[in-house]
Parts: sequence; structure tokens; C-alpha cells
Amino acid sequence: MTDEITAQSEAARFAWPVTLALATVGGSLAAACMMPFVALAIVTAATMHRSLALATILAIWATNQVLGFTVLGYPHTGYAFAWGGALGIASVLAMLAGAAVMGERDELSSFRTLSAFLIGFFVYEAALFGLALVVGGTETFAMPIVGQIFANDALWFAGLSGGYWLLTRTVPTLFGPAPRIRFA
Repeated sequence: MTDEITAQSEAARFAWPVTLALATVGGSLAAACMMPFVALAIVTAATMHRSLALATILAIWATNQVLGFTVLGYPHTGYAFAWGGALGIASVLAMLAGAAVMGERDELSSFRTLSAFLIGFFVYEAALFGLALVVGGTETFAMPIVGQIFANDALWFAGLSGGYWLLTRTVPTLFGPAPRIRFA
């Protein structure tokens, strides 16, 4: 009986990260250059303990990079590898910024979560712009392009947040109890 409970709790601990990993594979294949790293970073920060959120966002980034450089044909150049590394660093920074804004995860404030998303997006884009200043590519930070990336991340954020809400309510034994959400 104890082994069964331990196995169930281990499965519950990794059900949501695995779900996000599957979303990453689908997202990478569907929109390789529009991977919603900010949405994933903030959702992990909102729904996981920090160490698991960090491991999950790094695994999501690595999965995206492996698929990109093997299946999707990213060029094998120093420039492409530098941008790939920058995406990982920017994603971790966005997750950490979001986590700092949200505070404890047992009760989420809709205002703090939305603020975390906005700040996470700013931190992510600022980190990438910093690399662009060094290696080139600042033209990709034109407002229409950044706006499209923001809209993509916002839609993914809403979808992943809604999916988490639904999973915690329909399968709480696997995805854990739903956090309390305040609208303040």
C-alpha cells in the first residue's frame, strides 16, 4: 500500500511537467520560431515549486532546441547556437522574475499572475535584445514582431493556465489540488 501511494505521489509530481513537455513538442513542431517561452516560464512559476519550475523550463528549452536543430533544420552556426542559448537564459530569467512577483504558490492572485506575465515578458525580451546588441538582430525587435510574439505568448498563457485549472479540478489525484485564486 505504501509503495502504491509513493508511486501515485511521484506520478502526481511529474504529471504537469510532462503535460507541459508534450505541449512543448507540439508547439515546437507547429511554430518553431514562436515557441511561447514566457507563457511556459510563468505557468511553471505559478504552478510548481521553484526547483521543479527551473528544471521544467530548462527541459522545455532543451526539447525545443533538440527538435529545432535536428527535425526543424535550424542552421548549425555559432549565431544560431548563441540565440538558442540566449532563449534558455531569457526563459529562466522570465521564470525567476515571474516567481518573484507571484510569491507563494498556494494562493494565486490574478493581478499578481498577470503582472508576473507582463514583467516576465519584459525581462525575456530585454535579455534577448541585449544579445542582439552584441551579435546583431535588433531589427527583429520591431513593434509588429514583438507584438506578434506577445500575442502568441498571451494566448498560450491563457490556454495553459486554463488547462491547468481544468486538470486540477477534473483529475486532482494526478495534478494536485487547485490553487486558490484571488481576483485582487
